[in-house]
Amino acid sequence: MSMLKPDPPMSSFSIKSGPPISTTGMPGGILASSRALPLSIPLPFLLTGICAAALFGLLLPLFLPETMIAPGFPHVLATVHIATLGWLTMMIMGASFQLIPVITVSSLHGARFIRWQYPLYISGVTLLISGFWWMQTWLLIAGGSLVVLAVIHYSIIVGRSLAQAETRPLAVRYLVASVVALCLVVSLGLTMALSWQFGFLGAALQQVFLAHLVLGIVGWLSNTLIGISYTLVRMFALVHGHSDWLGRFLFILLNTGIGILALGFIVSWFPLLIGGGIALIGAAWIFAYDFWRMLRVRRRKILDVTQYHSIAAAVYFVLLIPVGIAVALTGWQPPAILAALGLAALVGWLGQSTVGYLYKIVPFLIWQTRYGPLVGYQKVPLMRDLIHESWAWGSWWLINVGLVCTLISLVLGWMLPAQITSGLLGIGFILAAVNIFGVTRHLSIHTIAENAQA
Repeated sequence: MSMLKPDPPMSSFSIKSGPPISTTGMPGGILASSRALPLSIPLPFLLTGICAAALFGLLLPLFLPETMIAPGFPHVLATVHIATLGWLTMMIMGASFQLIPVITVSSLHGARFIRWQYPLYISGVTLLISGFWWMQTWLLIAGGSLVVLAVIHYSIIVGRSLAQAETRPLAVRYLVASVVALCLVVSLGLTMALSWQFGFLGAALQQVFLAHLVLGIVGWLSNTLIGISYTLVRMFALVHGHSDWLGRFLFILLNTGIGILALGFIVSWFPLLIGGGIALIGAAWIFAYDFWRMLRVRRRKILDVTQYHSIAAAVYFVLLIPVGIAVALTGWQPPAILAALGLAALVGWLGQSTVGYLYKIVPFLIWQTRYGPLVGYQKVPLMRDLIHESWAWGSWWLINVGLVCTLISLVLGWMLPAQITSGLLGIGFILAAVNIFGVTRHLSIHTIAENAQA
C-alpha cells in the first residue's frame, strides 16, 4: 500500500533468467538506498520499542489507580518512563537512523560509532527505570548518566548529519529542532534528579517539571513525529502536488510556542503562558489541516491501517493541545484529568502514530534484506503478507476503543471501568507487538549474521 514497496518486484511469480531487479532506484525502494544502514542498526531499536509499548499496555491497568493517589509513586514513574524512553524515544532513534540518510540524501556522519548507541541507550534506560521502580538512587544515577551519554552520542551523529546534508527538505527543520529539545529535556531531567537528592530547586521544581514536559512531549517527540510525517505520509499515500509553505509556517509557529510556553513555566509569567499556549493551539490545528491537505491529493485512494492510525493520532493532537493548555492556565489539575491528558498524549497522539508507521517500516526493512536479492531468481512473498492485516486492524480497534473508554472513565472517576478498558488498550499493544515482532521469522540465521557483521 505504500511507496516503500514497488509492486512489480514484489510479485509472487518467479523469473528463471535475467539479472536481479534492484529496488533502490525505484520509489518503493526509497528506504533501501545505498546510504541506508544495515538492518542490525535500526531493527533492535524498533523491536525493543514495540516490546516496551506492550509492556506499558500490560502495566497500565495495574498501576492506573496509583496515578489517582500519588502520581509520583515509584511504579507510576517507572511506567511513564517505559513509555517515554523505552517505547517512544527508542523507536524514534531507530527510525531516524534509517530515515535521515533517505531524507537528506547523505550518509550518517560518525556512523562507525553508531553500533554503540543501542547497547548504551538500552542499558541506561533499563537502569533508570529500575531505579524508579525500586527507588534506588544509585540506579537512577547510573541509568541517568548512561542515558545522558547516549543522548549526547545520538545528538552528535544526527546533528552533524543534518548540518552537512546535501539537501534540506522540510523534515530536516523539525529534526534539528527536536534534537535541540531532546538535549534540553535531558538537561532538565538531570537537574530535577539532582534537586530531588539535594533540594536546591525548592518550590521551583514544579515549574521546571512543567517545562520538562513541554519540551519532551511537544519539543522532542512531537517535533520529530510531525517532521517524519511530512515524509512518510507522502510516501505511503503517494501524495503529489502538496507544497511545503504551510509546513514551514507551522514549524515557526510550533517551535516559537514551545519556547515561549516552556519559558513561561520556568519564570511563572502568565502572559508568556497565554502567548505560548495560543501558538501551540494554532500549530496543532494547522498540522491537522495540512495533514488533511496531504490526504486529499493522495493517489493511493484506499487508506490502510497505517493511515488510520495517523488520522486518529491527528484527531487526538488537535483535541489534546487546547485541553492541555486550558488545564495548565486555569490551574485545574485533578489527578484524573492529568492522567487522561498523559494517556491522550503518549498513546493517542504519539504512541499509535509510531505503531502505525512500524507496520510499514519493519516489513520493508526485513523484506528488502531477506528477499530483495532474490527477486528475479525465485518466488518471493509480497511485502504486505509479512504482516497479519486482520491483527493490525484488531489492534487498531482495541487501542482506540480502549483509549476512548479509558479517558471517559477517568474523567468521570470510574476507576474499575478505567482499569478494564485500559486492559483492552493493553491487549491492542500486545497484539501489535506480536504482529510486528513476528515479521522477524522471515530472517534466516545466515541473514542475521551477515547484518551483524556489516
